[in-house]
Amino acid sequence: MPYHMRFNVKQSPYFLLSPFLVYYVYRVLKFKYPVLYGDEPRYVGFASNLIHGFYSPPAPDINLWSGPGYPIVLMPCAALHLPVIWYTLLNALFFYLSVVFLYQALRYLVKEKLAMLFAIIWAFYINLYQFLPAIYTEVFTSFLIVSIVYSVTLYFVKHKTIYLVLSGFLIGFLALTKIIFGYVILLCFIICLLLSIIKAIRTSCIKAVYIFAIALLTTVPYLSYTQHLTGKVFYWGNSGGMSLYWMSSPYDLEYGDWKAPYLSNSILPMPFKSTEGDSLLQANHAKEISFIMAHQGVEQDELFKKAAIRNIKSAPKKFVKNYFYNISRMLFDFPYSYTYQVTQTISNIITGSLLLWASVICLVISVINRKQIIYPVKLTMLLFTVYFLLSGFASAYVRQLDVVVPILFFWIACTIDKMPKMSLKFKEAAV
Repeated sequence: MPYHMRFNVKQSPYFLLSPFLVYYVYRVLKFKYPVLYGDEPRYVGFASNLIHGFYSPPAPDINLWSGPGYPIVLMPCAALHLPVIWYTLLNALFFYLSVVFLYQALRYLVKEKLAMLFAIIWAFYINLYQFLPAIYTEVFTSFLIVSIVYSVTLYFVKHKTIYLVLSGFLIGFLALTKIIFGYVILLCFIICLLLSIIKAIRTSCIKAVYIFAIALLTTVPYLSYTQHLTGKVFYWGNSGGMSLYWMSSPYDLEYGDWKAPYLSNSILPMPFKSTEGDSLLQANHAKEISFIMAHQGVEQDELFKKAAIRNIKSAPKKFVKNYFYNISRMLFDFPYSYTYQVTQTISNIITGSLLLWASVICLVISVINRKQIIYPVKLTMLLFTVYFLLSGFASAYVRQLDVVVPILFFWIACTIDKMPKMSLKFKEAAV
């Protein structure tokens, strides 16, 4: 449903949704840890490296644990030597803008009340709240996801090349932020290229090929840098090997979740560090891990990958099980190796179940009405599907799903809008 843009402060979505910005700022100020923790020092360190003209130290201490997208965003804070709280206040802005952009995208396609409803549902998506006061990539990634949805929608509605280019650039920058999307882009590019031979969908597939080609071009400077640093083509980072190693674990009580190299079960879920769990981890992995950790950078990553391949060859059925455990963990935050139950799993099971069954219903409806599915939904759902299925091959958690939930909301809202009006009232009985 198209709408006309008129400047009216009180009717502007930026004004209407501004209370969420205030609330997000409040949460950042209230819950920010006084010191850097977890992955925060790495992102702040990378931002500092960038303002000094490099990203990773040279060999053999190469550190490409994460992509440069998020550190690039943090560079102004690092350059101005701002207090840490300013880094996290950016999250409040990104989350708020993602709410506004989702609303704006949906206003072009669905009824205004429905657009506002799903924007508010996203604004209250509580899983993302834990990352608001943290210098982590999740909030910024979700902002990029919504920006992609908005840009693709603008291209569909206005047919301007600038939005095609912008969509490709945003998807490319998404890959620089979450390196798994580098592989997602390549797969989507190949899929669309192959599907373009089908005459009925050739035009839309070619447009998608252009978008993903631009996305790949956006990543060329970084990939050229990593090739110069490592000598490897299409090398995104050196964190994948360790993740694949834990995902491929052949042991019965291990479900593919990541464990620290010092082999202590002190992460996720946080409260459960047991002597028994640590003993089992030590017994199963101490010899191999100690050998691999004696190496550094790219060499260490390669050794983890080789160990993972050995695990997969020795226990292929367990690898398949671990894949489905990873999918389950993204949806329901369960299961974890060597851990007890936690109450937070209940809320994640409820949220995951709602998303799962809403998606199943929408999938059935979409298959039945596949010829009427609009371009923005097709493209963004392709991106979501490839990403979701690919994420199962690494140690996966709820936060991997959280960042792409706006695509599901976009799809569900567009599906609901096309459905005939339903009533919960019984028909009046004949007298």
